[in-house]
Amino acid sequence: MAIKTTIDFDDEMETALAELVAMDGTKKLAIKRSLLAEVKRRRRSQAMLDLIASWEAEEGPIDREHLAWADAVLDRQGVGR
Repeated sequence: MAIKTTIDFDDEMETALAELVAMDGTKKLAIKRSLLAEVKRRRRSQAMLDLIASWEAEEGPIDREHLAWADAVLDRQGVGR
């Protein structure tokens, strides 16, 4: 069953949508793909947080030394935090 939703965009959102339309072809397709991509991204992020919490529950908190090592790896790979 399809549900129709109305969304009002400010100038920043209109600009972002125009950029997505250039990649996806239509507003409808751009919005659908972006919405699905964001849901997938958030699910992955939550899964990672759940994994870390589970690991810490079994093994104890991650120590400062390991966090510093992980930060250095992320920095070398150019991953923003």
